[in-house]
Amino acid sequence: MENKCYQLAENVLFQKVDDETVLLEPTTGQYYTLDPVGTFMVEQLIEGHTFGVVLEKVTNTYSVELNEVSADLKELITSMIEQSLIVEAA
Repeated sequence: MENKCYQLAENVLFQKVDDETVLLEPTTGQYYTLDPVGTFMVEQLIEGHTFGVVLEKVTNTYSVELNEVSADLKELITSMIEQSLIVEAA
């Protein structure tokens, strides 16, 4: 996971609404809502940054502990993969 890049799965919709973002997989109806930090994380991932780069950007932007962000980002990626919202980039 550390050196992998991710992208939105095909047909997934990514829409910001006020202070949150909604990702929707229209075929299965799976959706995920993100707060501003989660939105930042996913935006960095789908821009092609690796897990490690995203960790660095989040800790620099939000002044949070690396261990906490690492666990949260791993959980976010795992959950979004399970819901077919993101996939490993080719």
